[in-house]
Amino acid sequence: MAVAAAGICLVAACGADPVPSDPPGRTPPSSVAPGVTAPPSATPSPGGVSSGVTPARRPAEEIAAAPEWRTVPGPPLRPSHALVDVAASGPSDVWAVGYQYGAEDREGTPAVVRWDGSRWREIKVGADEVYRMEGVSVRGPDDVWVVGNGESVFAAHWDGRRWTPHRPFGVAQDHRLTDVAASDGRAWFGANSPGGAWIVEWTGDRFRNVTRSPATIEAITAGGGHVWAVGHAGAEGPMVWHGTGRSWESQRLQEIPGGRLYQVWQVSPSEVWAVGEVVTGSDDIYGRHPAEPLVVRWDGSKWTRVQIPVPRGSLYGVTASGGEVWIGGVDADHPGRPLMLRVDGAQPTARYGPLLRTPEPEQQYEVSDDVSRTVITAVPDSRTVWAVGAVGWGDTETSFALRR
Repeated sequence: MAVAAAGICLVAACGADPVPSDPPGRTPPSSVAPGVTAPPSATPSPGGVSSGVTPARRPAEEIAAAPEWRTVPGPPLRPSHALVDVAASGPSDVWAVGYQYGAEDREGTPAVVRWDGSRWREIKVGADEVYRMEGVSVRGPDDVWVVGNGESVFAAHWDGRRWTPHRPFGVAQDHRLTDVAASDGRAWFGANSPGGAWIVEWTGDRFRNVTRSPATIEAITAGGGHVWAVGHAGAEGPMVWHGTGRSWESQRLQEIPGGRLYQVWQVSPSEVWAVGEVVTGSDDIYGRHPAEPLVVRWDGSKWTRVQIPVPRGSLYGVTASGGEVWIGGVDADHPGRPLMLRVDGAQPTARYGPLLRTPEPEQQYEVSDDVSRTVITAVPDSRTVWAVGAVGWGDTETSFALRR
């Protein structure tokens, strides 16, 4: 595997051996009105660090919900629940995964739901020892992969009638799967372990490790003979892996210290988008930390950081359809509303969903009314986009779904 340290430009918007016997697990992973471009104080400085100007937090009511983003009744899950990934193959085939029946003192159980065109239905996976699902990839109603974690890692394939379970690493308990991407009869998995990050391929009849790196993989995407994975190398910054089936290489975006990439989407081999955050402080008691949103774009020869009109927050989802790129996340200055960023060749614009929960003086947690993440997917060959995620924390966590 070739390893390179990649430089990165700052602009305004504008790529083995068989699985070993004890082989290779997910790290916990400002204020601009819709359509308004970023103020000078939001412009990243060279090296990926902001100018140091922290905007004052504005009341949530000053941000209007974008009318095109409408709430869809949520899936029938047991409280507390959250959706952490979403994918679609058509308007009547939208899948989302996460967990339910979770709490401060309880791991929870997996959640897999499917939108059939009129409502959400839970599709039982039958994996009692799995605590949560982390990723989903959908090629069609009869070709769906999900991955999750519990006492050991778990993957399953849906053929339209039933699930076929898989254990890529057997019963090993120190591995974690973070994402899955299927293409052309194969599937690729991002995995982490104490020994580093692994990309694992399902060839159609077996699993094999295709590359390993001393880093953390968060997400993976595949299509057209190309596979892209993203993550980070701790404080050293974001990491990107690229493979073509014959060779693999990794790049460290060294000019963004503290950067982490949480999701990636390939429009074409010469247009790839990845999103995440640049961590700027320590975790609080809820496991959350101050951060700047991070968006980078591959143009076929180099990675470029894209400026967005949100100076504080984190990004968790990215998709593209009909010449538009959509990004989902959380704006730290308006944490009660899901954030959706639209990029259509011009300056990115920020759009916000509805206020999901009204703050209460005696609410259980300080963050009970905050959105914890927003992930996003486009319905192929349409202009429909779905955003799902969760609001609250611990016992108060509840999933949401929006559609445009």
